[in-house]
Amino acid sequence: MPDKIITDRLILRPYQDADADVLMVGFNDYDIVKWLSRPPYPFTRADVRLTNEDGSSRWPEVAAMEYAGCMVGSISSHPHLGFWLLQRFWGMGLATEAGRAMIRAVFTGTTCPKLASGYFEGNVASARVLQKLGFAETERGMHHCQPQKKDLPFVGLELCRTDWEAAQ
Repeated sequence: MPDKIITDRLILRPYQDADADVLMVGFNDYDIVKWLSRPPYPFTRADVRLTNEDGSSRWPEVAAMEYAGCMVGSISSHPHLGFWLLQRFWGMGLATEAGRAMIRAVFTGTTCPKLASGYFEGNVASARVLQKLGFAETERGMHHCQPQKKDLPFVGLELCRTDWEAAQ
């Protein structure tokens, strides 16, 4: 991922230590994390380790989504596109905007042939965003959801570089 990606409304950038408070809010909001596979729930200060000792990001594949000067969520890139937003920013098109920018960065800046993504069944909003981004269903099965501490029905998706290029 480039150091910074700028869209019409967002800046996608590496995590900073100052983002810890937003992560604490987002990852302790059950309506957000129940759709994510990996974060622990509840999320504690001990779980927040955003930068290495040299100040570099511990999560180079994850970008903070900054809107109007504030972090409002995150998006990951290669090899799996994933995202979350604070609830007060839902329905504004920010996830779609961030997704388009991240996909462009991956497919123009790397030789990656495809991106994977997916969602837990019932997560209609994420399904809609991924459909808008051009992802196609590749599988259905069960996948572990750490916040819910159980396996849930999961829809796997992918976006091939050639399909993305054809749509441009």
